[in-house]
Amino acid sequence: MTPKVMIVAGEPSGDLHASHVARQLKALCPDITLFGMGGDQMEAASVKLDLHIRDSAVMGFADVVTVLPMFLRKQAYLKQRIREERPDVLLLVDFAEFNMPLAKFARRQDVSVVYYIPPKAWAWRAKRARKLAKWADVVAAIFPFEAEFYRNAGANAEFVGHPLVDFARTPLTMHKAREHLNLCGTGDDQEAPVIGLMPGSRRSEIRHILPVILEAAANIAQVYPNAQWILPLAPGISREFIAECQQGLLNVEVPPIKIVEEMTYTAMRASTLLLVTSGTATLEATCIGTPMIILFRTVALNWHIIKALTPLNRSGLPNLVAGRDIVPELLQTELTPIALTELALDFLRNPQKREEQRDALQAVYAQLGATGAAERTAQLVFLNIR
Repeated sequence: MTPKVMIVAGEPSGDLHASHVARQLKALCPDITLFGMGGDQMEAASVKLDLHIRDSAVMGFADVVTVLPMFLRKQAYLKQRIREERPDVLLLVDFAEFNMPLAKFARRQDVSVVYYIPPKAWAWRAKRARKLAKWADVVAAIFPFEAEFYRNAGANAEFVGHPLVDFARTPLTMHKAREHLNLCGTGDDQEAPVIGLMPGSRRSEIRHILPVILEAAANIAQVYPNAQWILPLAPGISREFIAECQQGLLNVEVPPIKIVEEMTYTAMRASTLLLVTSGTATLEATCIGTPMIILFRTVALNWHIIKALTPLNRSGLPNLVAGRDIVPELLQTELTPIALTELALDFLRNPQKREEQRDALQAVYAQLGATGAAERTAQLVFLNIR
């Protein structure tokens, strides 16, 4: 009988990672039936979409409240699809707030569950690990310490490697990356550094963080008037939205910023320093090897809930993987234009500090595993077909 796999992803990053697994599943079994919830990437990988992820991406607890009715409707529909289709395996990808209830439901329906990119229970809400241990047949962990954490909670967990290792790369040198982006000259890091601005991938976080970055950029430009500024747009974010976020900056002389599309890794390689919002982009920068400062700011409600639930004092993934602070972080009230200006200037003035961070990032990169995370996850899916 032809195997049938239901795949559920809820955000652009999950859609991308799920699409890679879908292609590997098709390579292993061309006749396999793939369906579920995802985006354009999954659809291009031959997944029949019952639901599209448009408007599903959220940043925090306050955002979840606003979309809760939509979430519940989508969950109810997917539960109905599980009952109707009886998939051999339910493959859940990230998106814990949405996917955990589906894992519980599938277990009750006696459907095998593989959870790829599981909830970060090691960072907060540790009880989730014990719950997922009951509901998932296998947890496909993307960090070695994550697999160990889930095993200690009683889960059948396998370290498959981090998916970013497969594609967060560029063959370009810094010099060639700057040429490719048509930056003026090749850039003298001491006199004319290239500073990459990465305010996030969601509109809500960009609204909170970009104005602070731009005000700091104006301050830095007073010290480095020849600095070059580049902002790679995240998927789904327009130039018009970036311009809209600048409108409230009165009496701030923002330096000229080169905005590029679909060239994130080239922009990372070209940069002397990145000012980057906490999240996947920090691990992408780790893979590229570019020094960075990690930023985070959200609405007060989200922040208070996060602080109440998490025992950790750090946010950035490179620091969590390293188990120590190798990248400076400015979180919530710490993130001010003055604080960011001072920290960025310290890095720009000290090549040795940037080199030390590069070395530490290389050590983190070595912990992310070999290429082939999607292939190993696809193999786990086939192993769990009953």
